[in-house]
Amino acid sequence: MHSPHTTPILLALLTVTAAGAATVTPGPAAPRPIRPESVSAFNLGNWMPVVEHLPTLRALNAAGVRWPGGNVGDEQNRTPEALQTLKSNWTLLGQPTLMIQTRVFSRPGGNQGGAEARNTPQDAADLVRMARDLGLKVTYWEIGNEPDLYATNRGDPSWTPERYCGVARAQRAAILGVDPQARIAGPAVSNPGAFLDAVIQTCGDAFDLITWHLYPGNGDGTAAQALASIERAGSTLARVEALWADPASNPHAQGRPLAQGVTEYAQSWRSDRSTHLSDAVGGLWAAGAALRLSEGGAVFNPYFSLMATGNHGLIDDAGFPRFGYAAFRELAHYRGLTLDLRSDDPAVWVHGAQPIGGTQLTVFALNTAGTPTPLTVRLPGYAVIGAKTITDADVNADRPPRPLDVRGPVTLPPLSFTRLVLKASPLPAPEQP
Repeated sequence: MHSPHTTPILLALLTVTAAGAATVTPGPAAPRPIRPESVSAFNLGNWMPVVEHLPTLRALNAAGVRWPGGNVGDEQNRTPEALQTLKSNWTLLGQPTLMIQTRVFSRPGGNQGGAEARNTPQDAADLVRMARDLGLKVTYWEIGNEPDLYATNRGDPSWTPERYCGVARAQRAAILGVDPQARIAGPAVSNPGAFLDAVIQTCGDAFDLITWHLYPGNGDGTAAQALASIERAGSTLARVEALWADPASNPHAQGRPLAQGVTEYAQSWRSDRSTHLSDAVGGLWAAGAALRLSEGGAVFNPYFSLMATGNHGLIDDAGFPRFGYAAFRELAHYRGLTLDLRSDDPAVWVHGAQPIGGTQLTVFALNTAGTPTPLTVRLPGYAVIGAKTITDADVNADRPPRPLDVRGPVTLPPLSFTRLVLKASPLPAPEQP
């Protein structure tokens, strides 16, 4: 979250005076350009019926996709037919920034039907050639998916960080042999921890983008506990920054700038459980995480997942949008420059954006409380011209965002996502002595 510092008007920003209301004030950080693929990116899979839901999906203004989403990437080979399906969906979505996973893991027998697993360095090089021949513009090649789970969830204890690093270096060399300008990402661990630490120490220099996943919950616990886990978005970015800067924990890539990407995130990893995932709590957490990751400097952050993935997915298996979809649809307006906004109510998360050269501000207010919260916006030089909100009830009733009365304090409904628009207005003339 970053604050303008060029005019007294913007430094004044938001002040709330109503009793019991959240008070929003500017922070000290300077504005920075918003990378759209840091906040509006999604995991994409060939099982997703993109063509059947184009108007709904295009409203998200997707700026990035990661393919194939999830651990299917270590279960299936990359075939010309699979890449052709990817190209069709990628094109329908407007050809956003594209990340493709290479295959790393394999089971005995390779694939269903006994096909041989294509997970060698030569296979990675062939994948680059196939993508190039199809006209796919690949920004990042990510080496595997969640290798920290190969030894535990997949029953192969030979997968240590050192073994993964050997594969990553070999695949990197093969990919660069085909495309010297390629950018390599990894290790895409399931959650940051000892495995990520060991990879950074052993082969941090193998990656142009350090990637990890963030799943702090599994649907247990209270809504308050689930929402409190949003803190991990910022704290983990800072933790990886500290690891990268220390020669003891990153001996091979000192002097190289760090770029981070969170290539899967959701409050819960349990696709079979809706709690804290497909409900309002899950949607508010996801939108809040997207904003915090973007403002924290992570450059490529695909949410898990776009659609049709059990209780994961902004759109369910039957094609109905969830709260998370409605929130990310509003985040399509998070563009331009960041504004550093601070709320004195920890239950009201606030973020802001200003179009470059524009005269309007957009303020996003996420009310994570189970009660209404009044919000009075007083911005010298700006006037609130509109506010729309979404709640789980609105989404479940298939209603569009509801306009709120902005003639006085704006009442944020419980567990709601509200977008306020402020327009520059003339300052009042100074009083004459």
